[in-house]
Amino acid sequence: MIQISDIDETSASLSMADLTPLLDVVFIVMVFLLFTANVQTLSLPVDLPQATQQEASVTSVPKTVTVSILAEGEPWALEDQKFSDWEVFATALLTKVQQEPDTTVLIAGDKDAPLGNLVELMMFLSQHKIEAAQVLMEQETKKGN
Repeated sequence: MIQISDIDETSASLSMADLTPLLDVVFIVMVFLLFTANVQTLSLPVDLPQATQQEASVTSVPKTVTVSILAEGEPWALEDQKFSDWEVFATALLTKVQQEPDTTVLIAGDKDAPLGNLVELMMFLSQHKIEAAQVLMEQETKKGN
């Protein structure tokens, strides 16, 4: 009969039992259980203000006045009305802005219009403390592409 010594028996049993796959499976099961556990969701009550139709309609439409500086013919235009005289145009613009406070003045200039007309208009807006002004510009297109 073959006899195995005690030293050989313990080394053989340790080499046969590799615990790494068992530990991997245990950790995967633990992670799965942690992710699928029911977590109590917390909620925070929020009181929203009640909006009225009147408040919504007041802020929906911004007020704008379009001023055009033209290259040919009458050099000034307020909305669709053209003016040849600066004084009449300036009075009409000032009246329009005073009738509707918080009006944004949009300045649209023809690219061939004299620069002096734009400077004169900007000085007029500055003197009358009309600060809400925007200058509309046409994007230049590249030729030959």
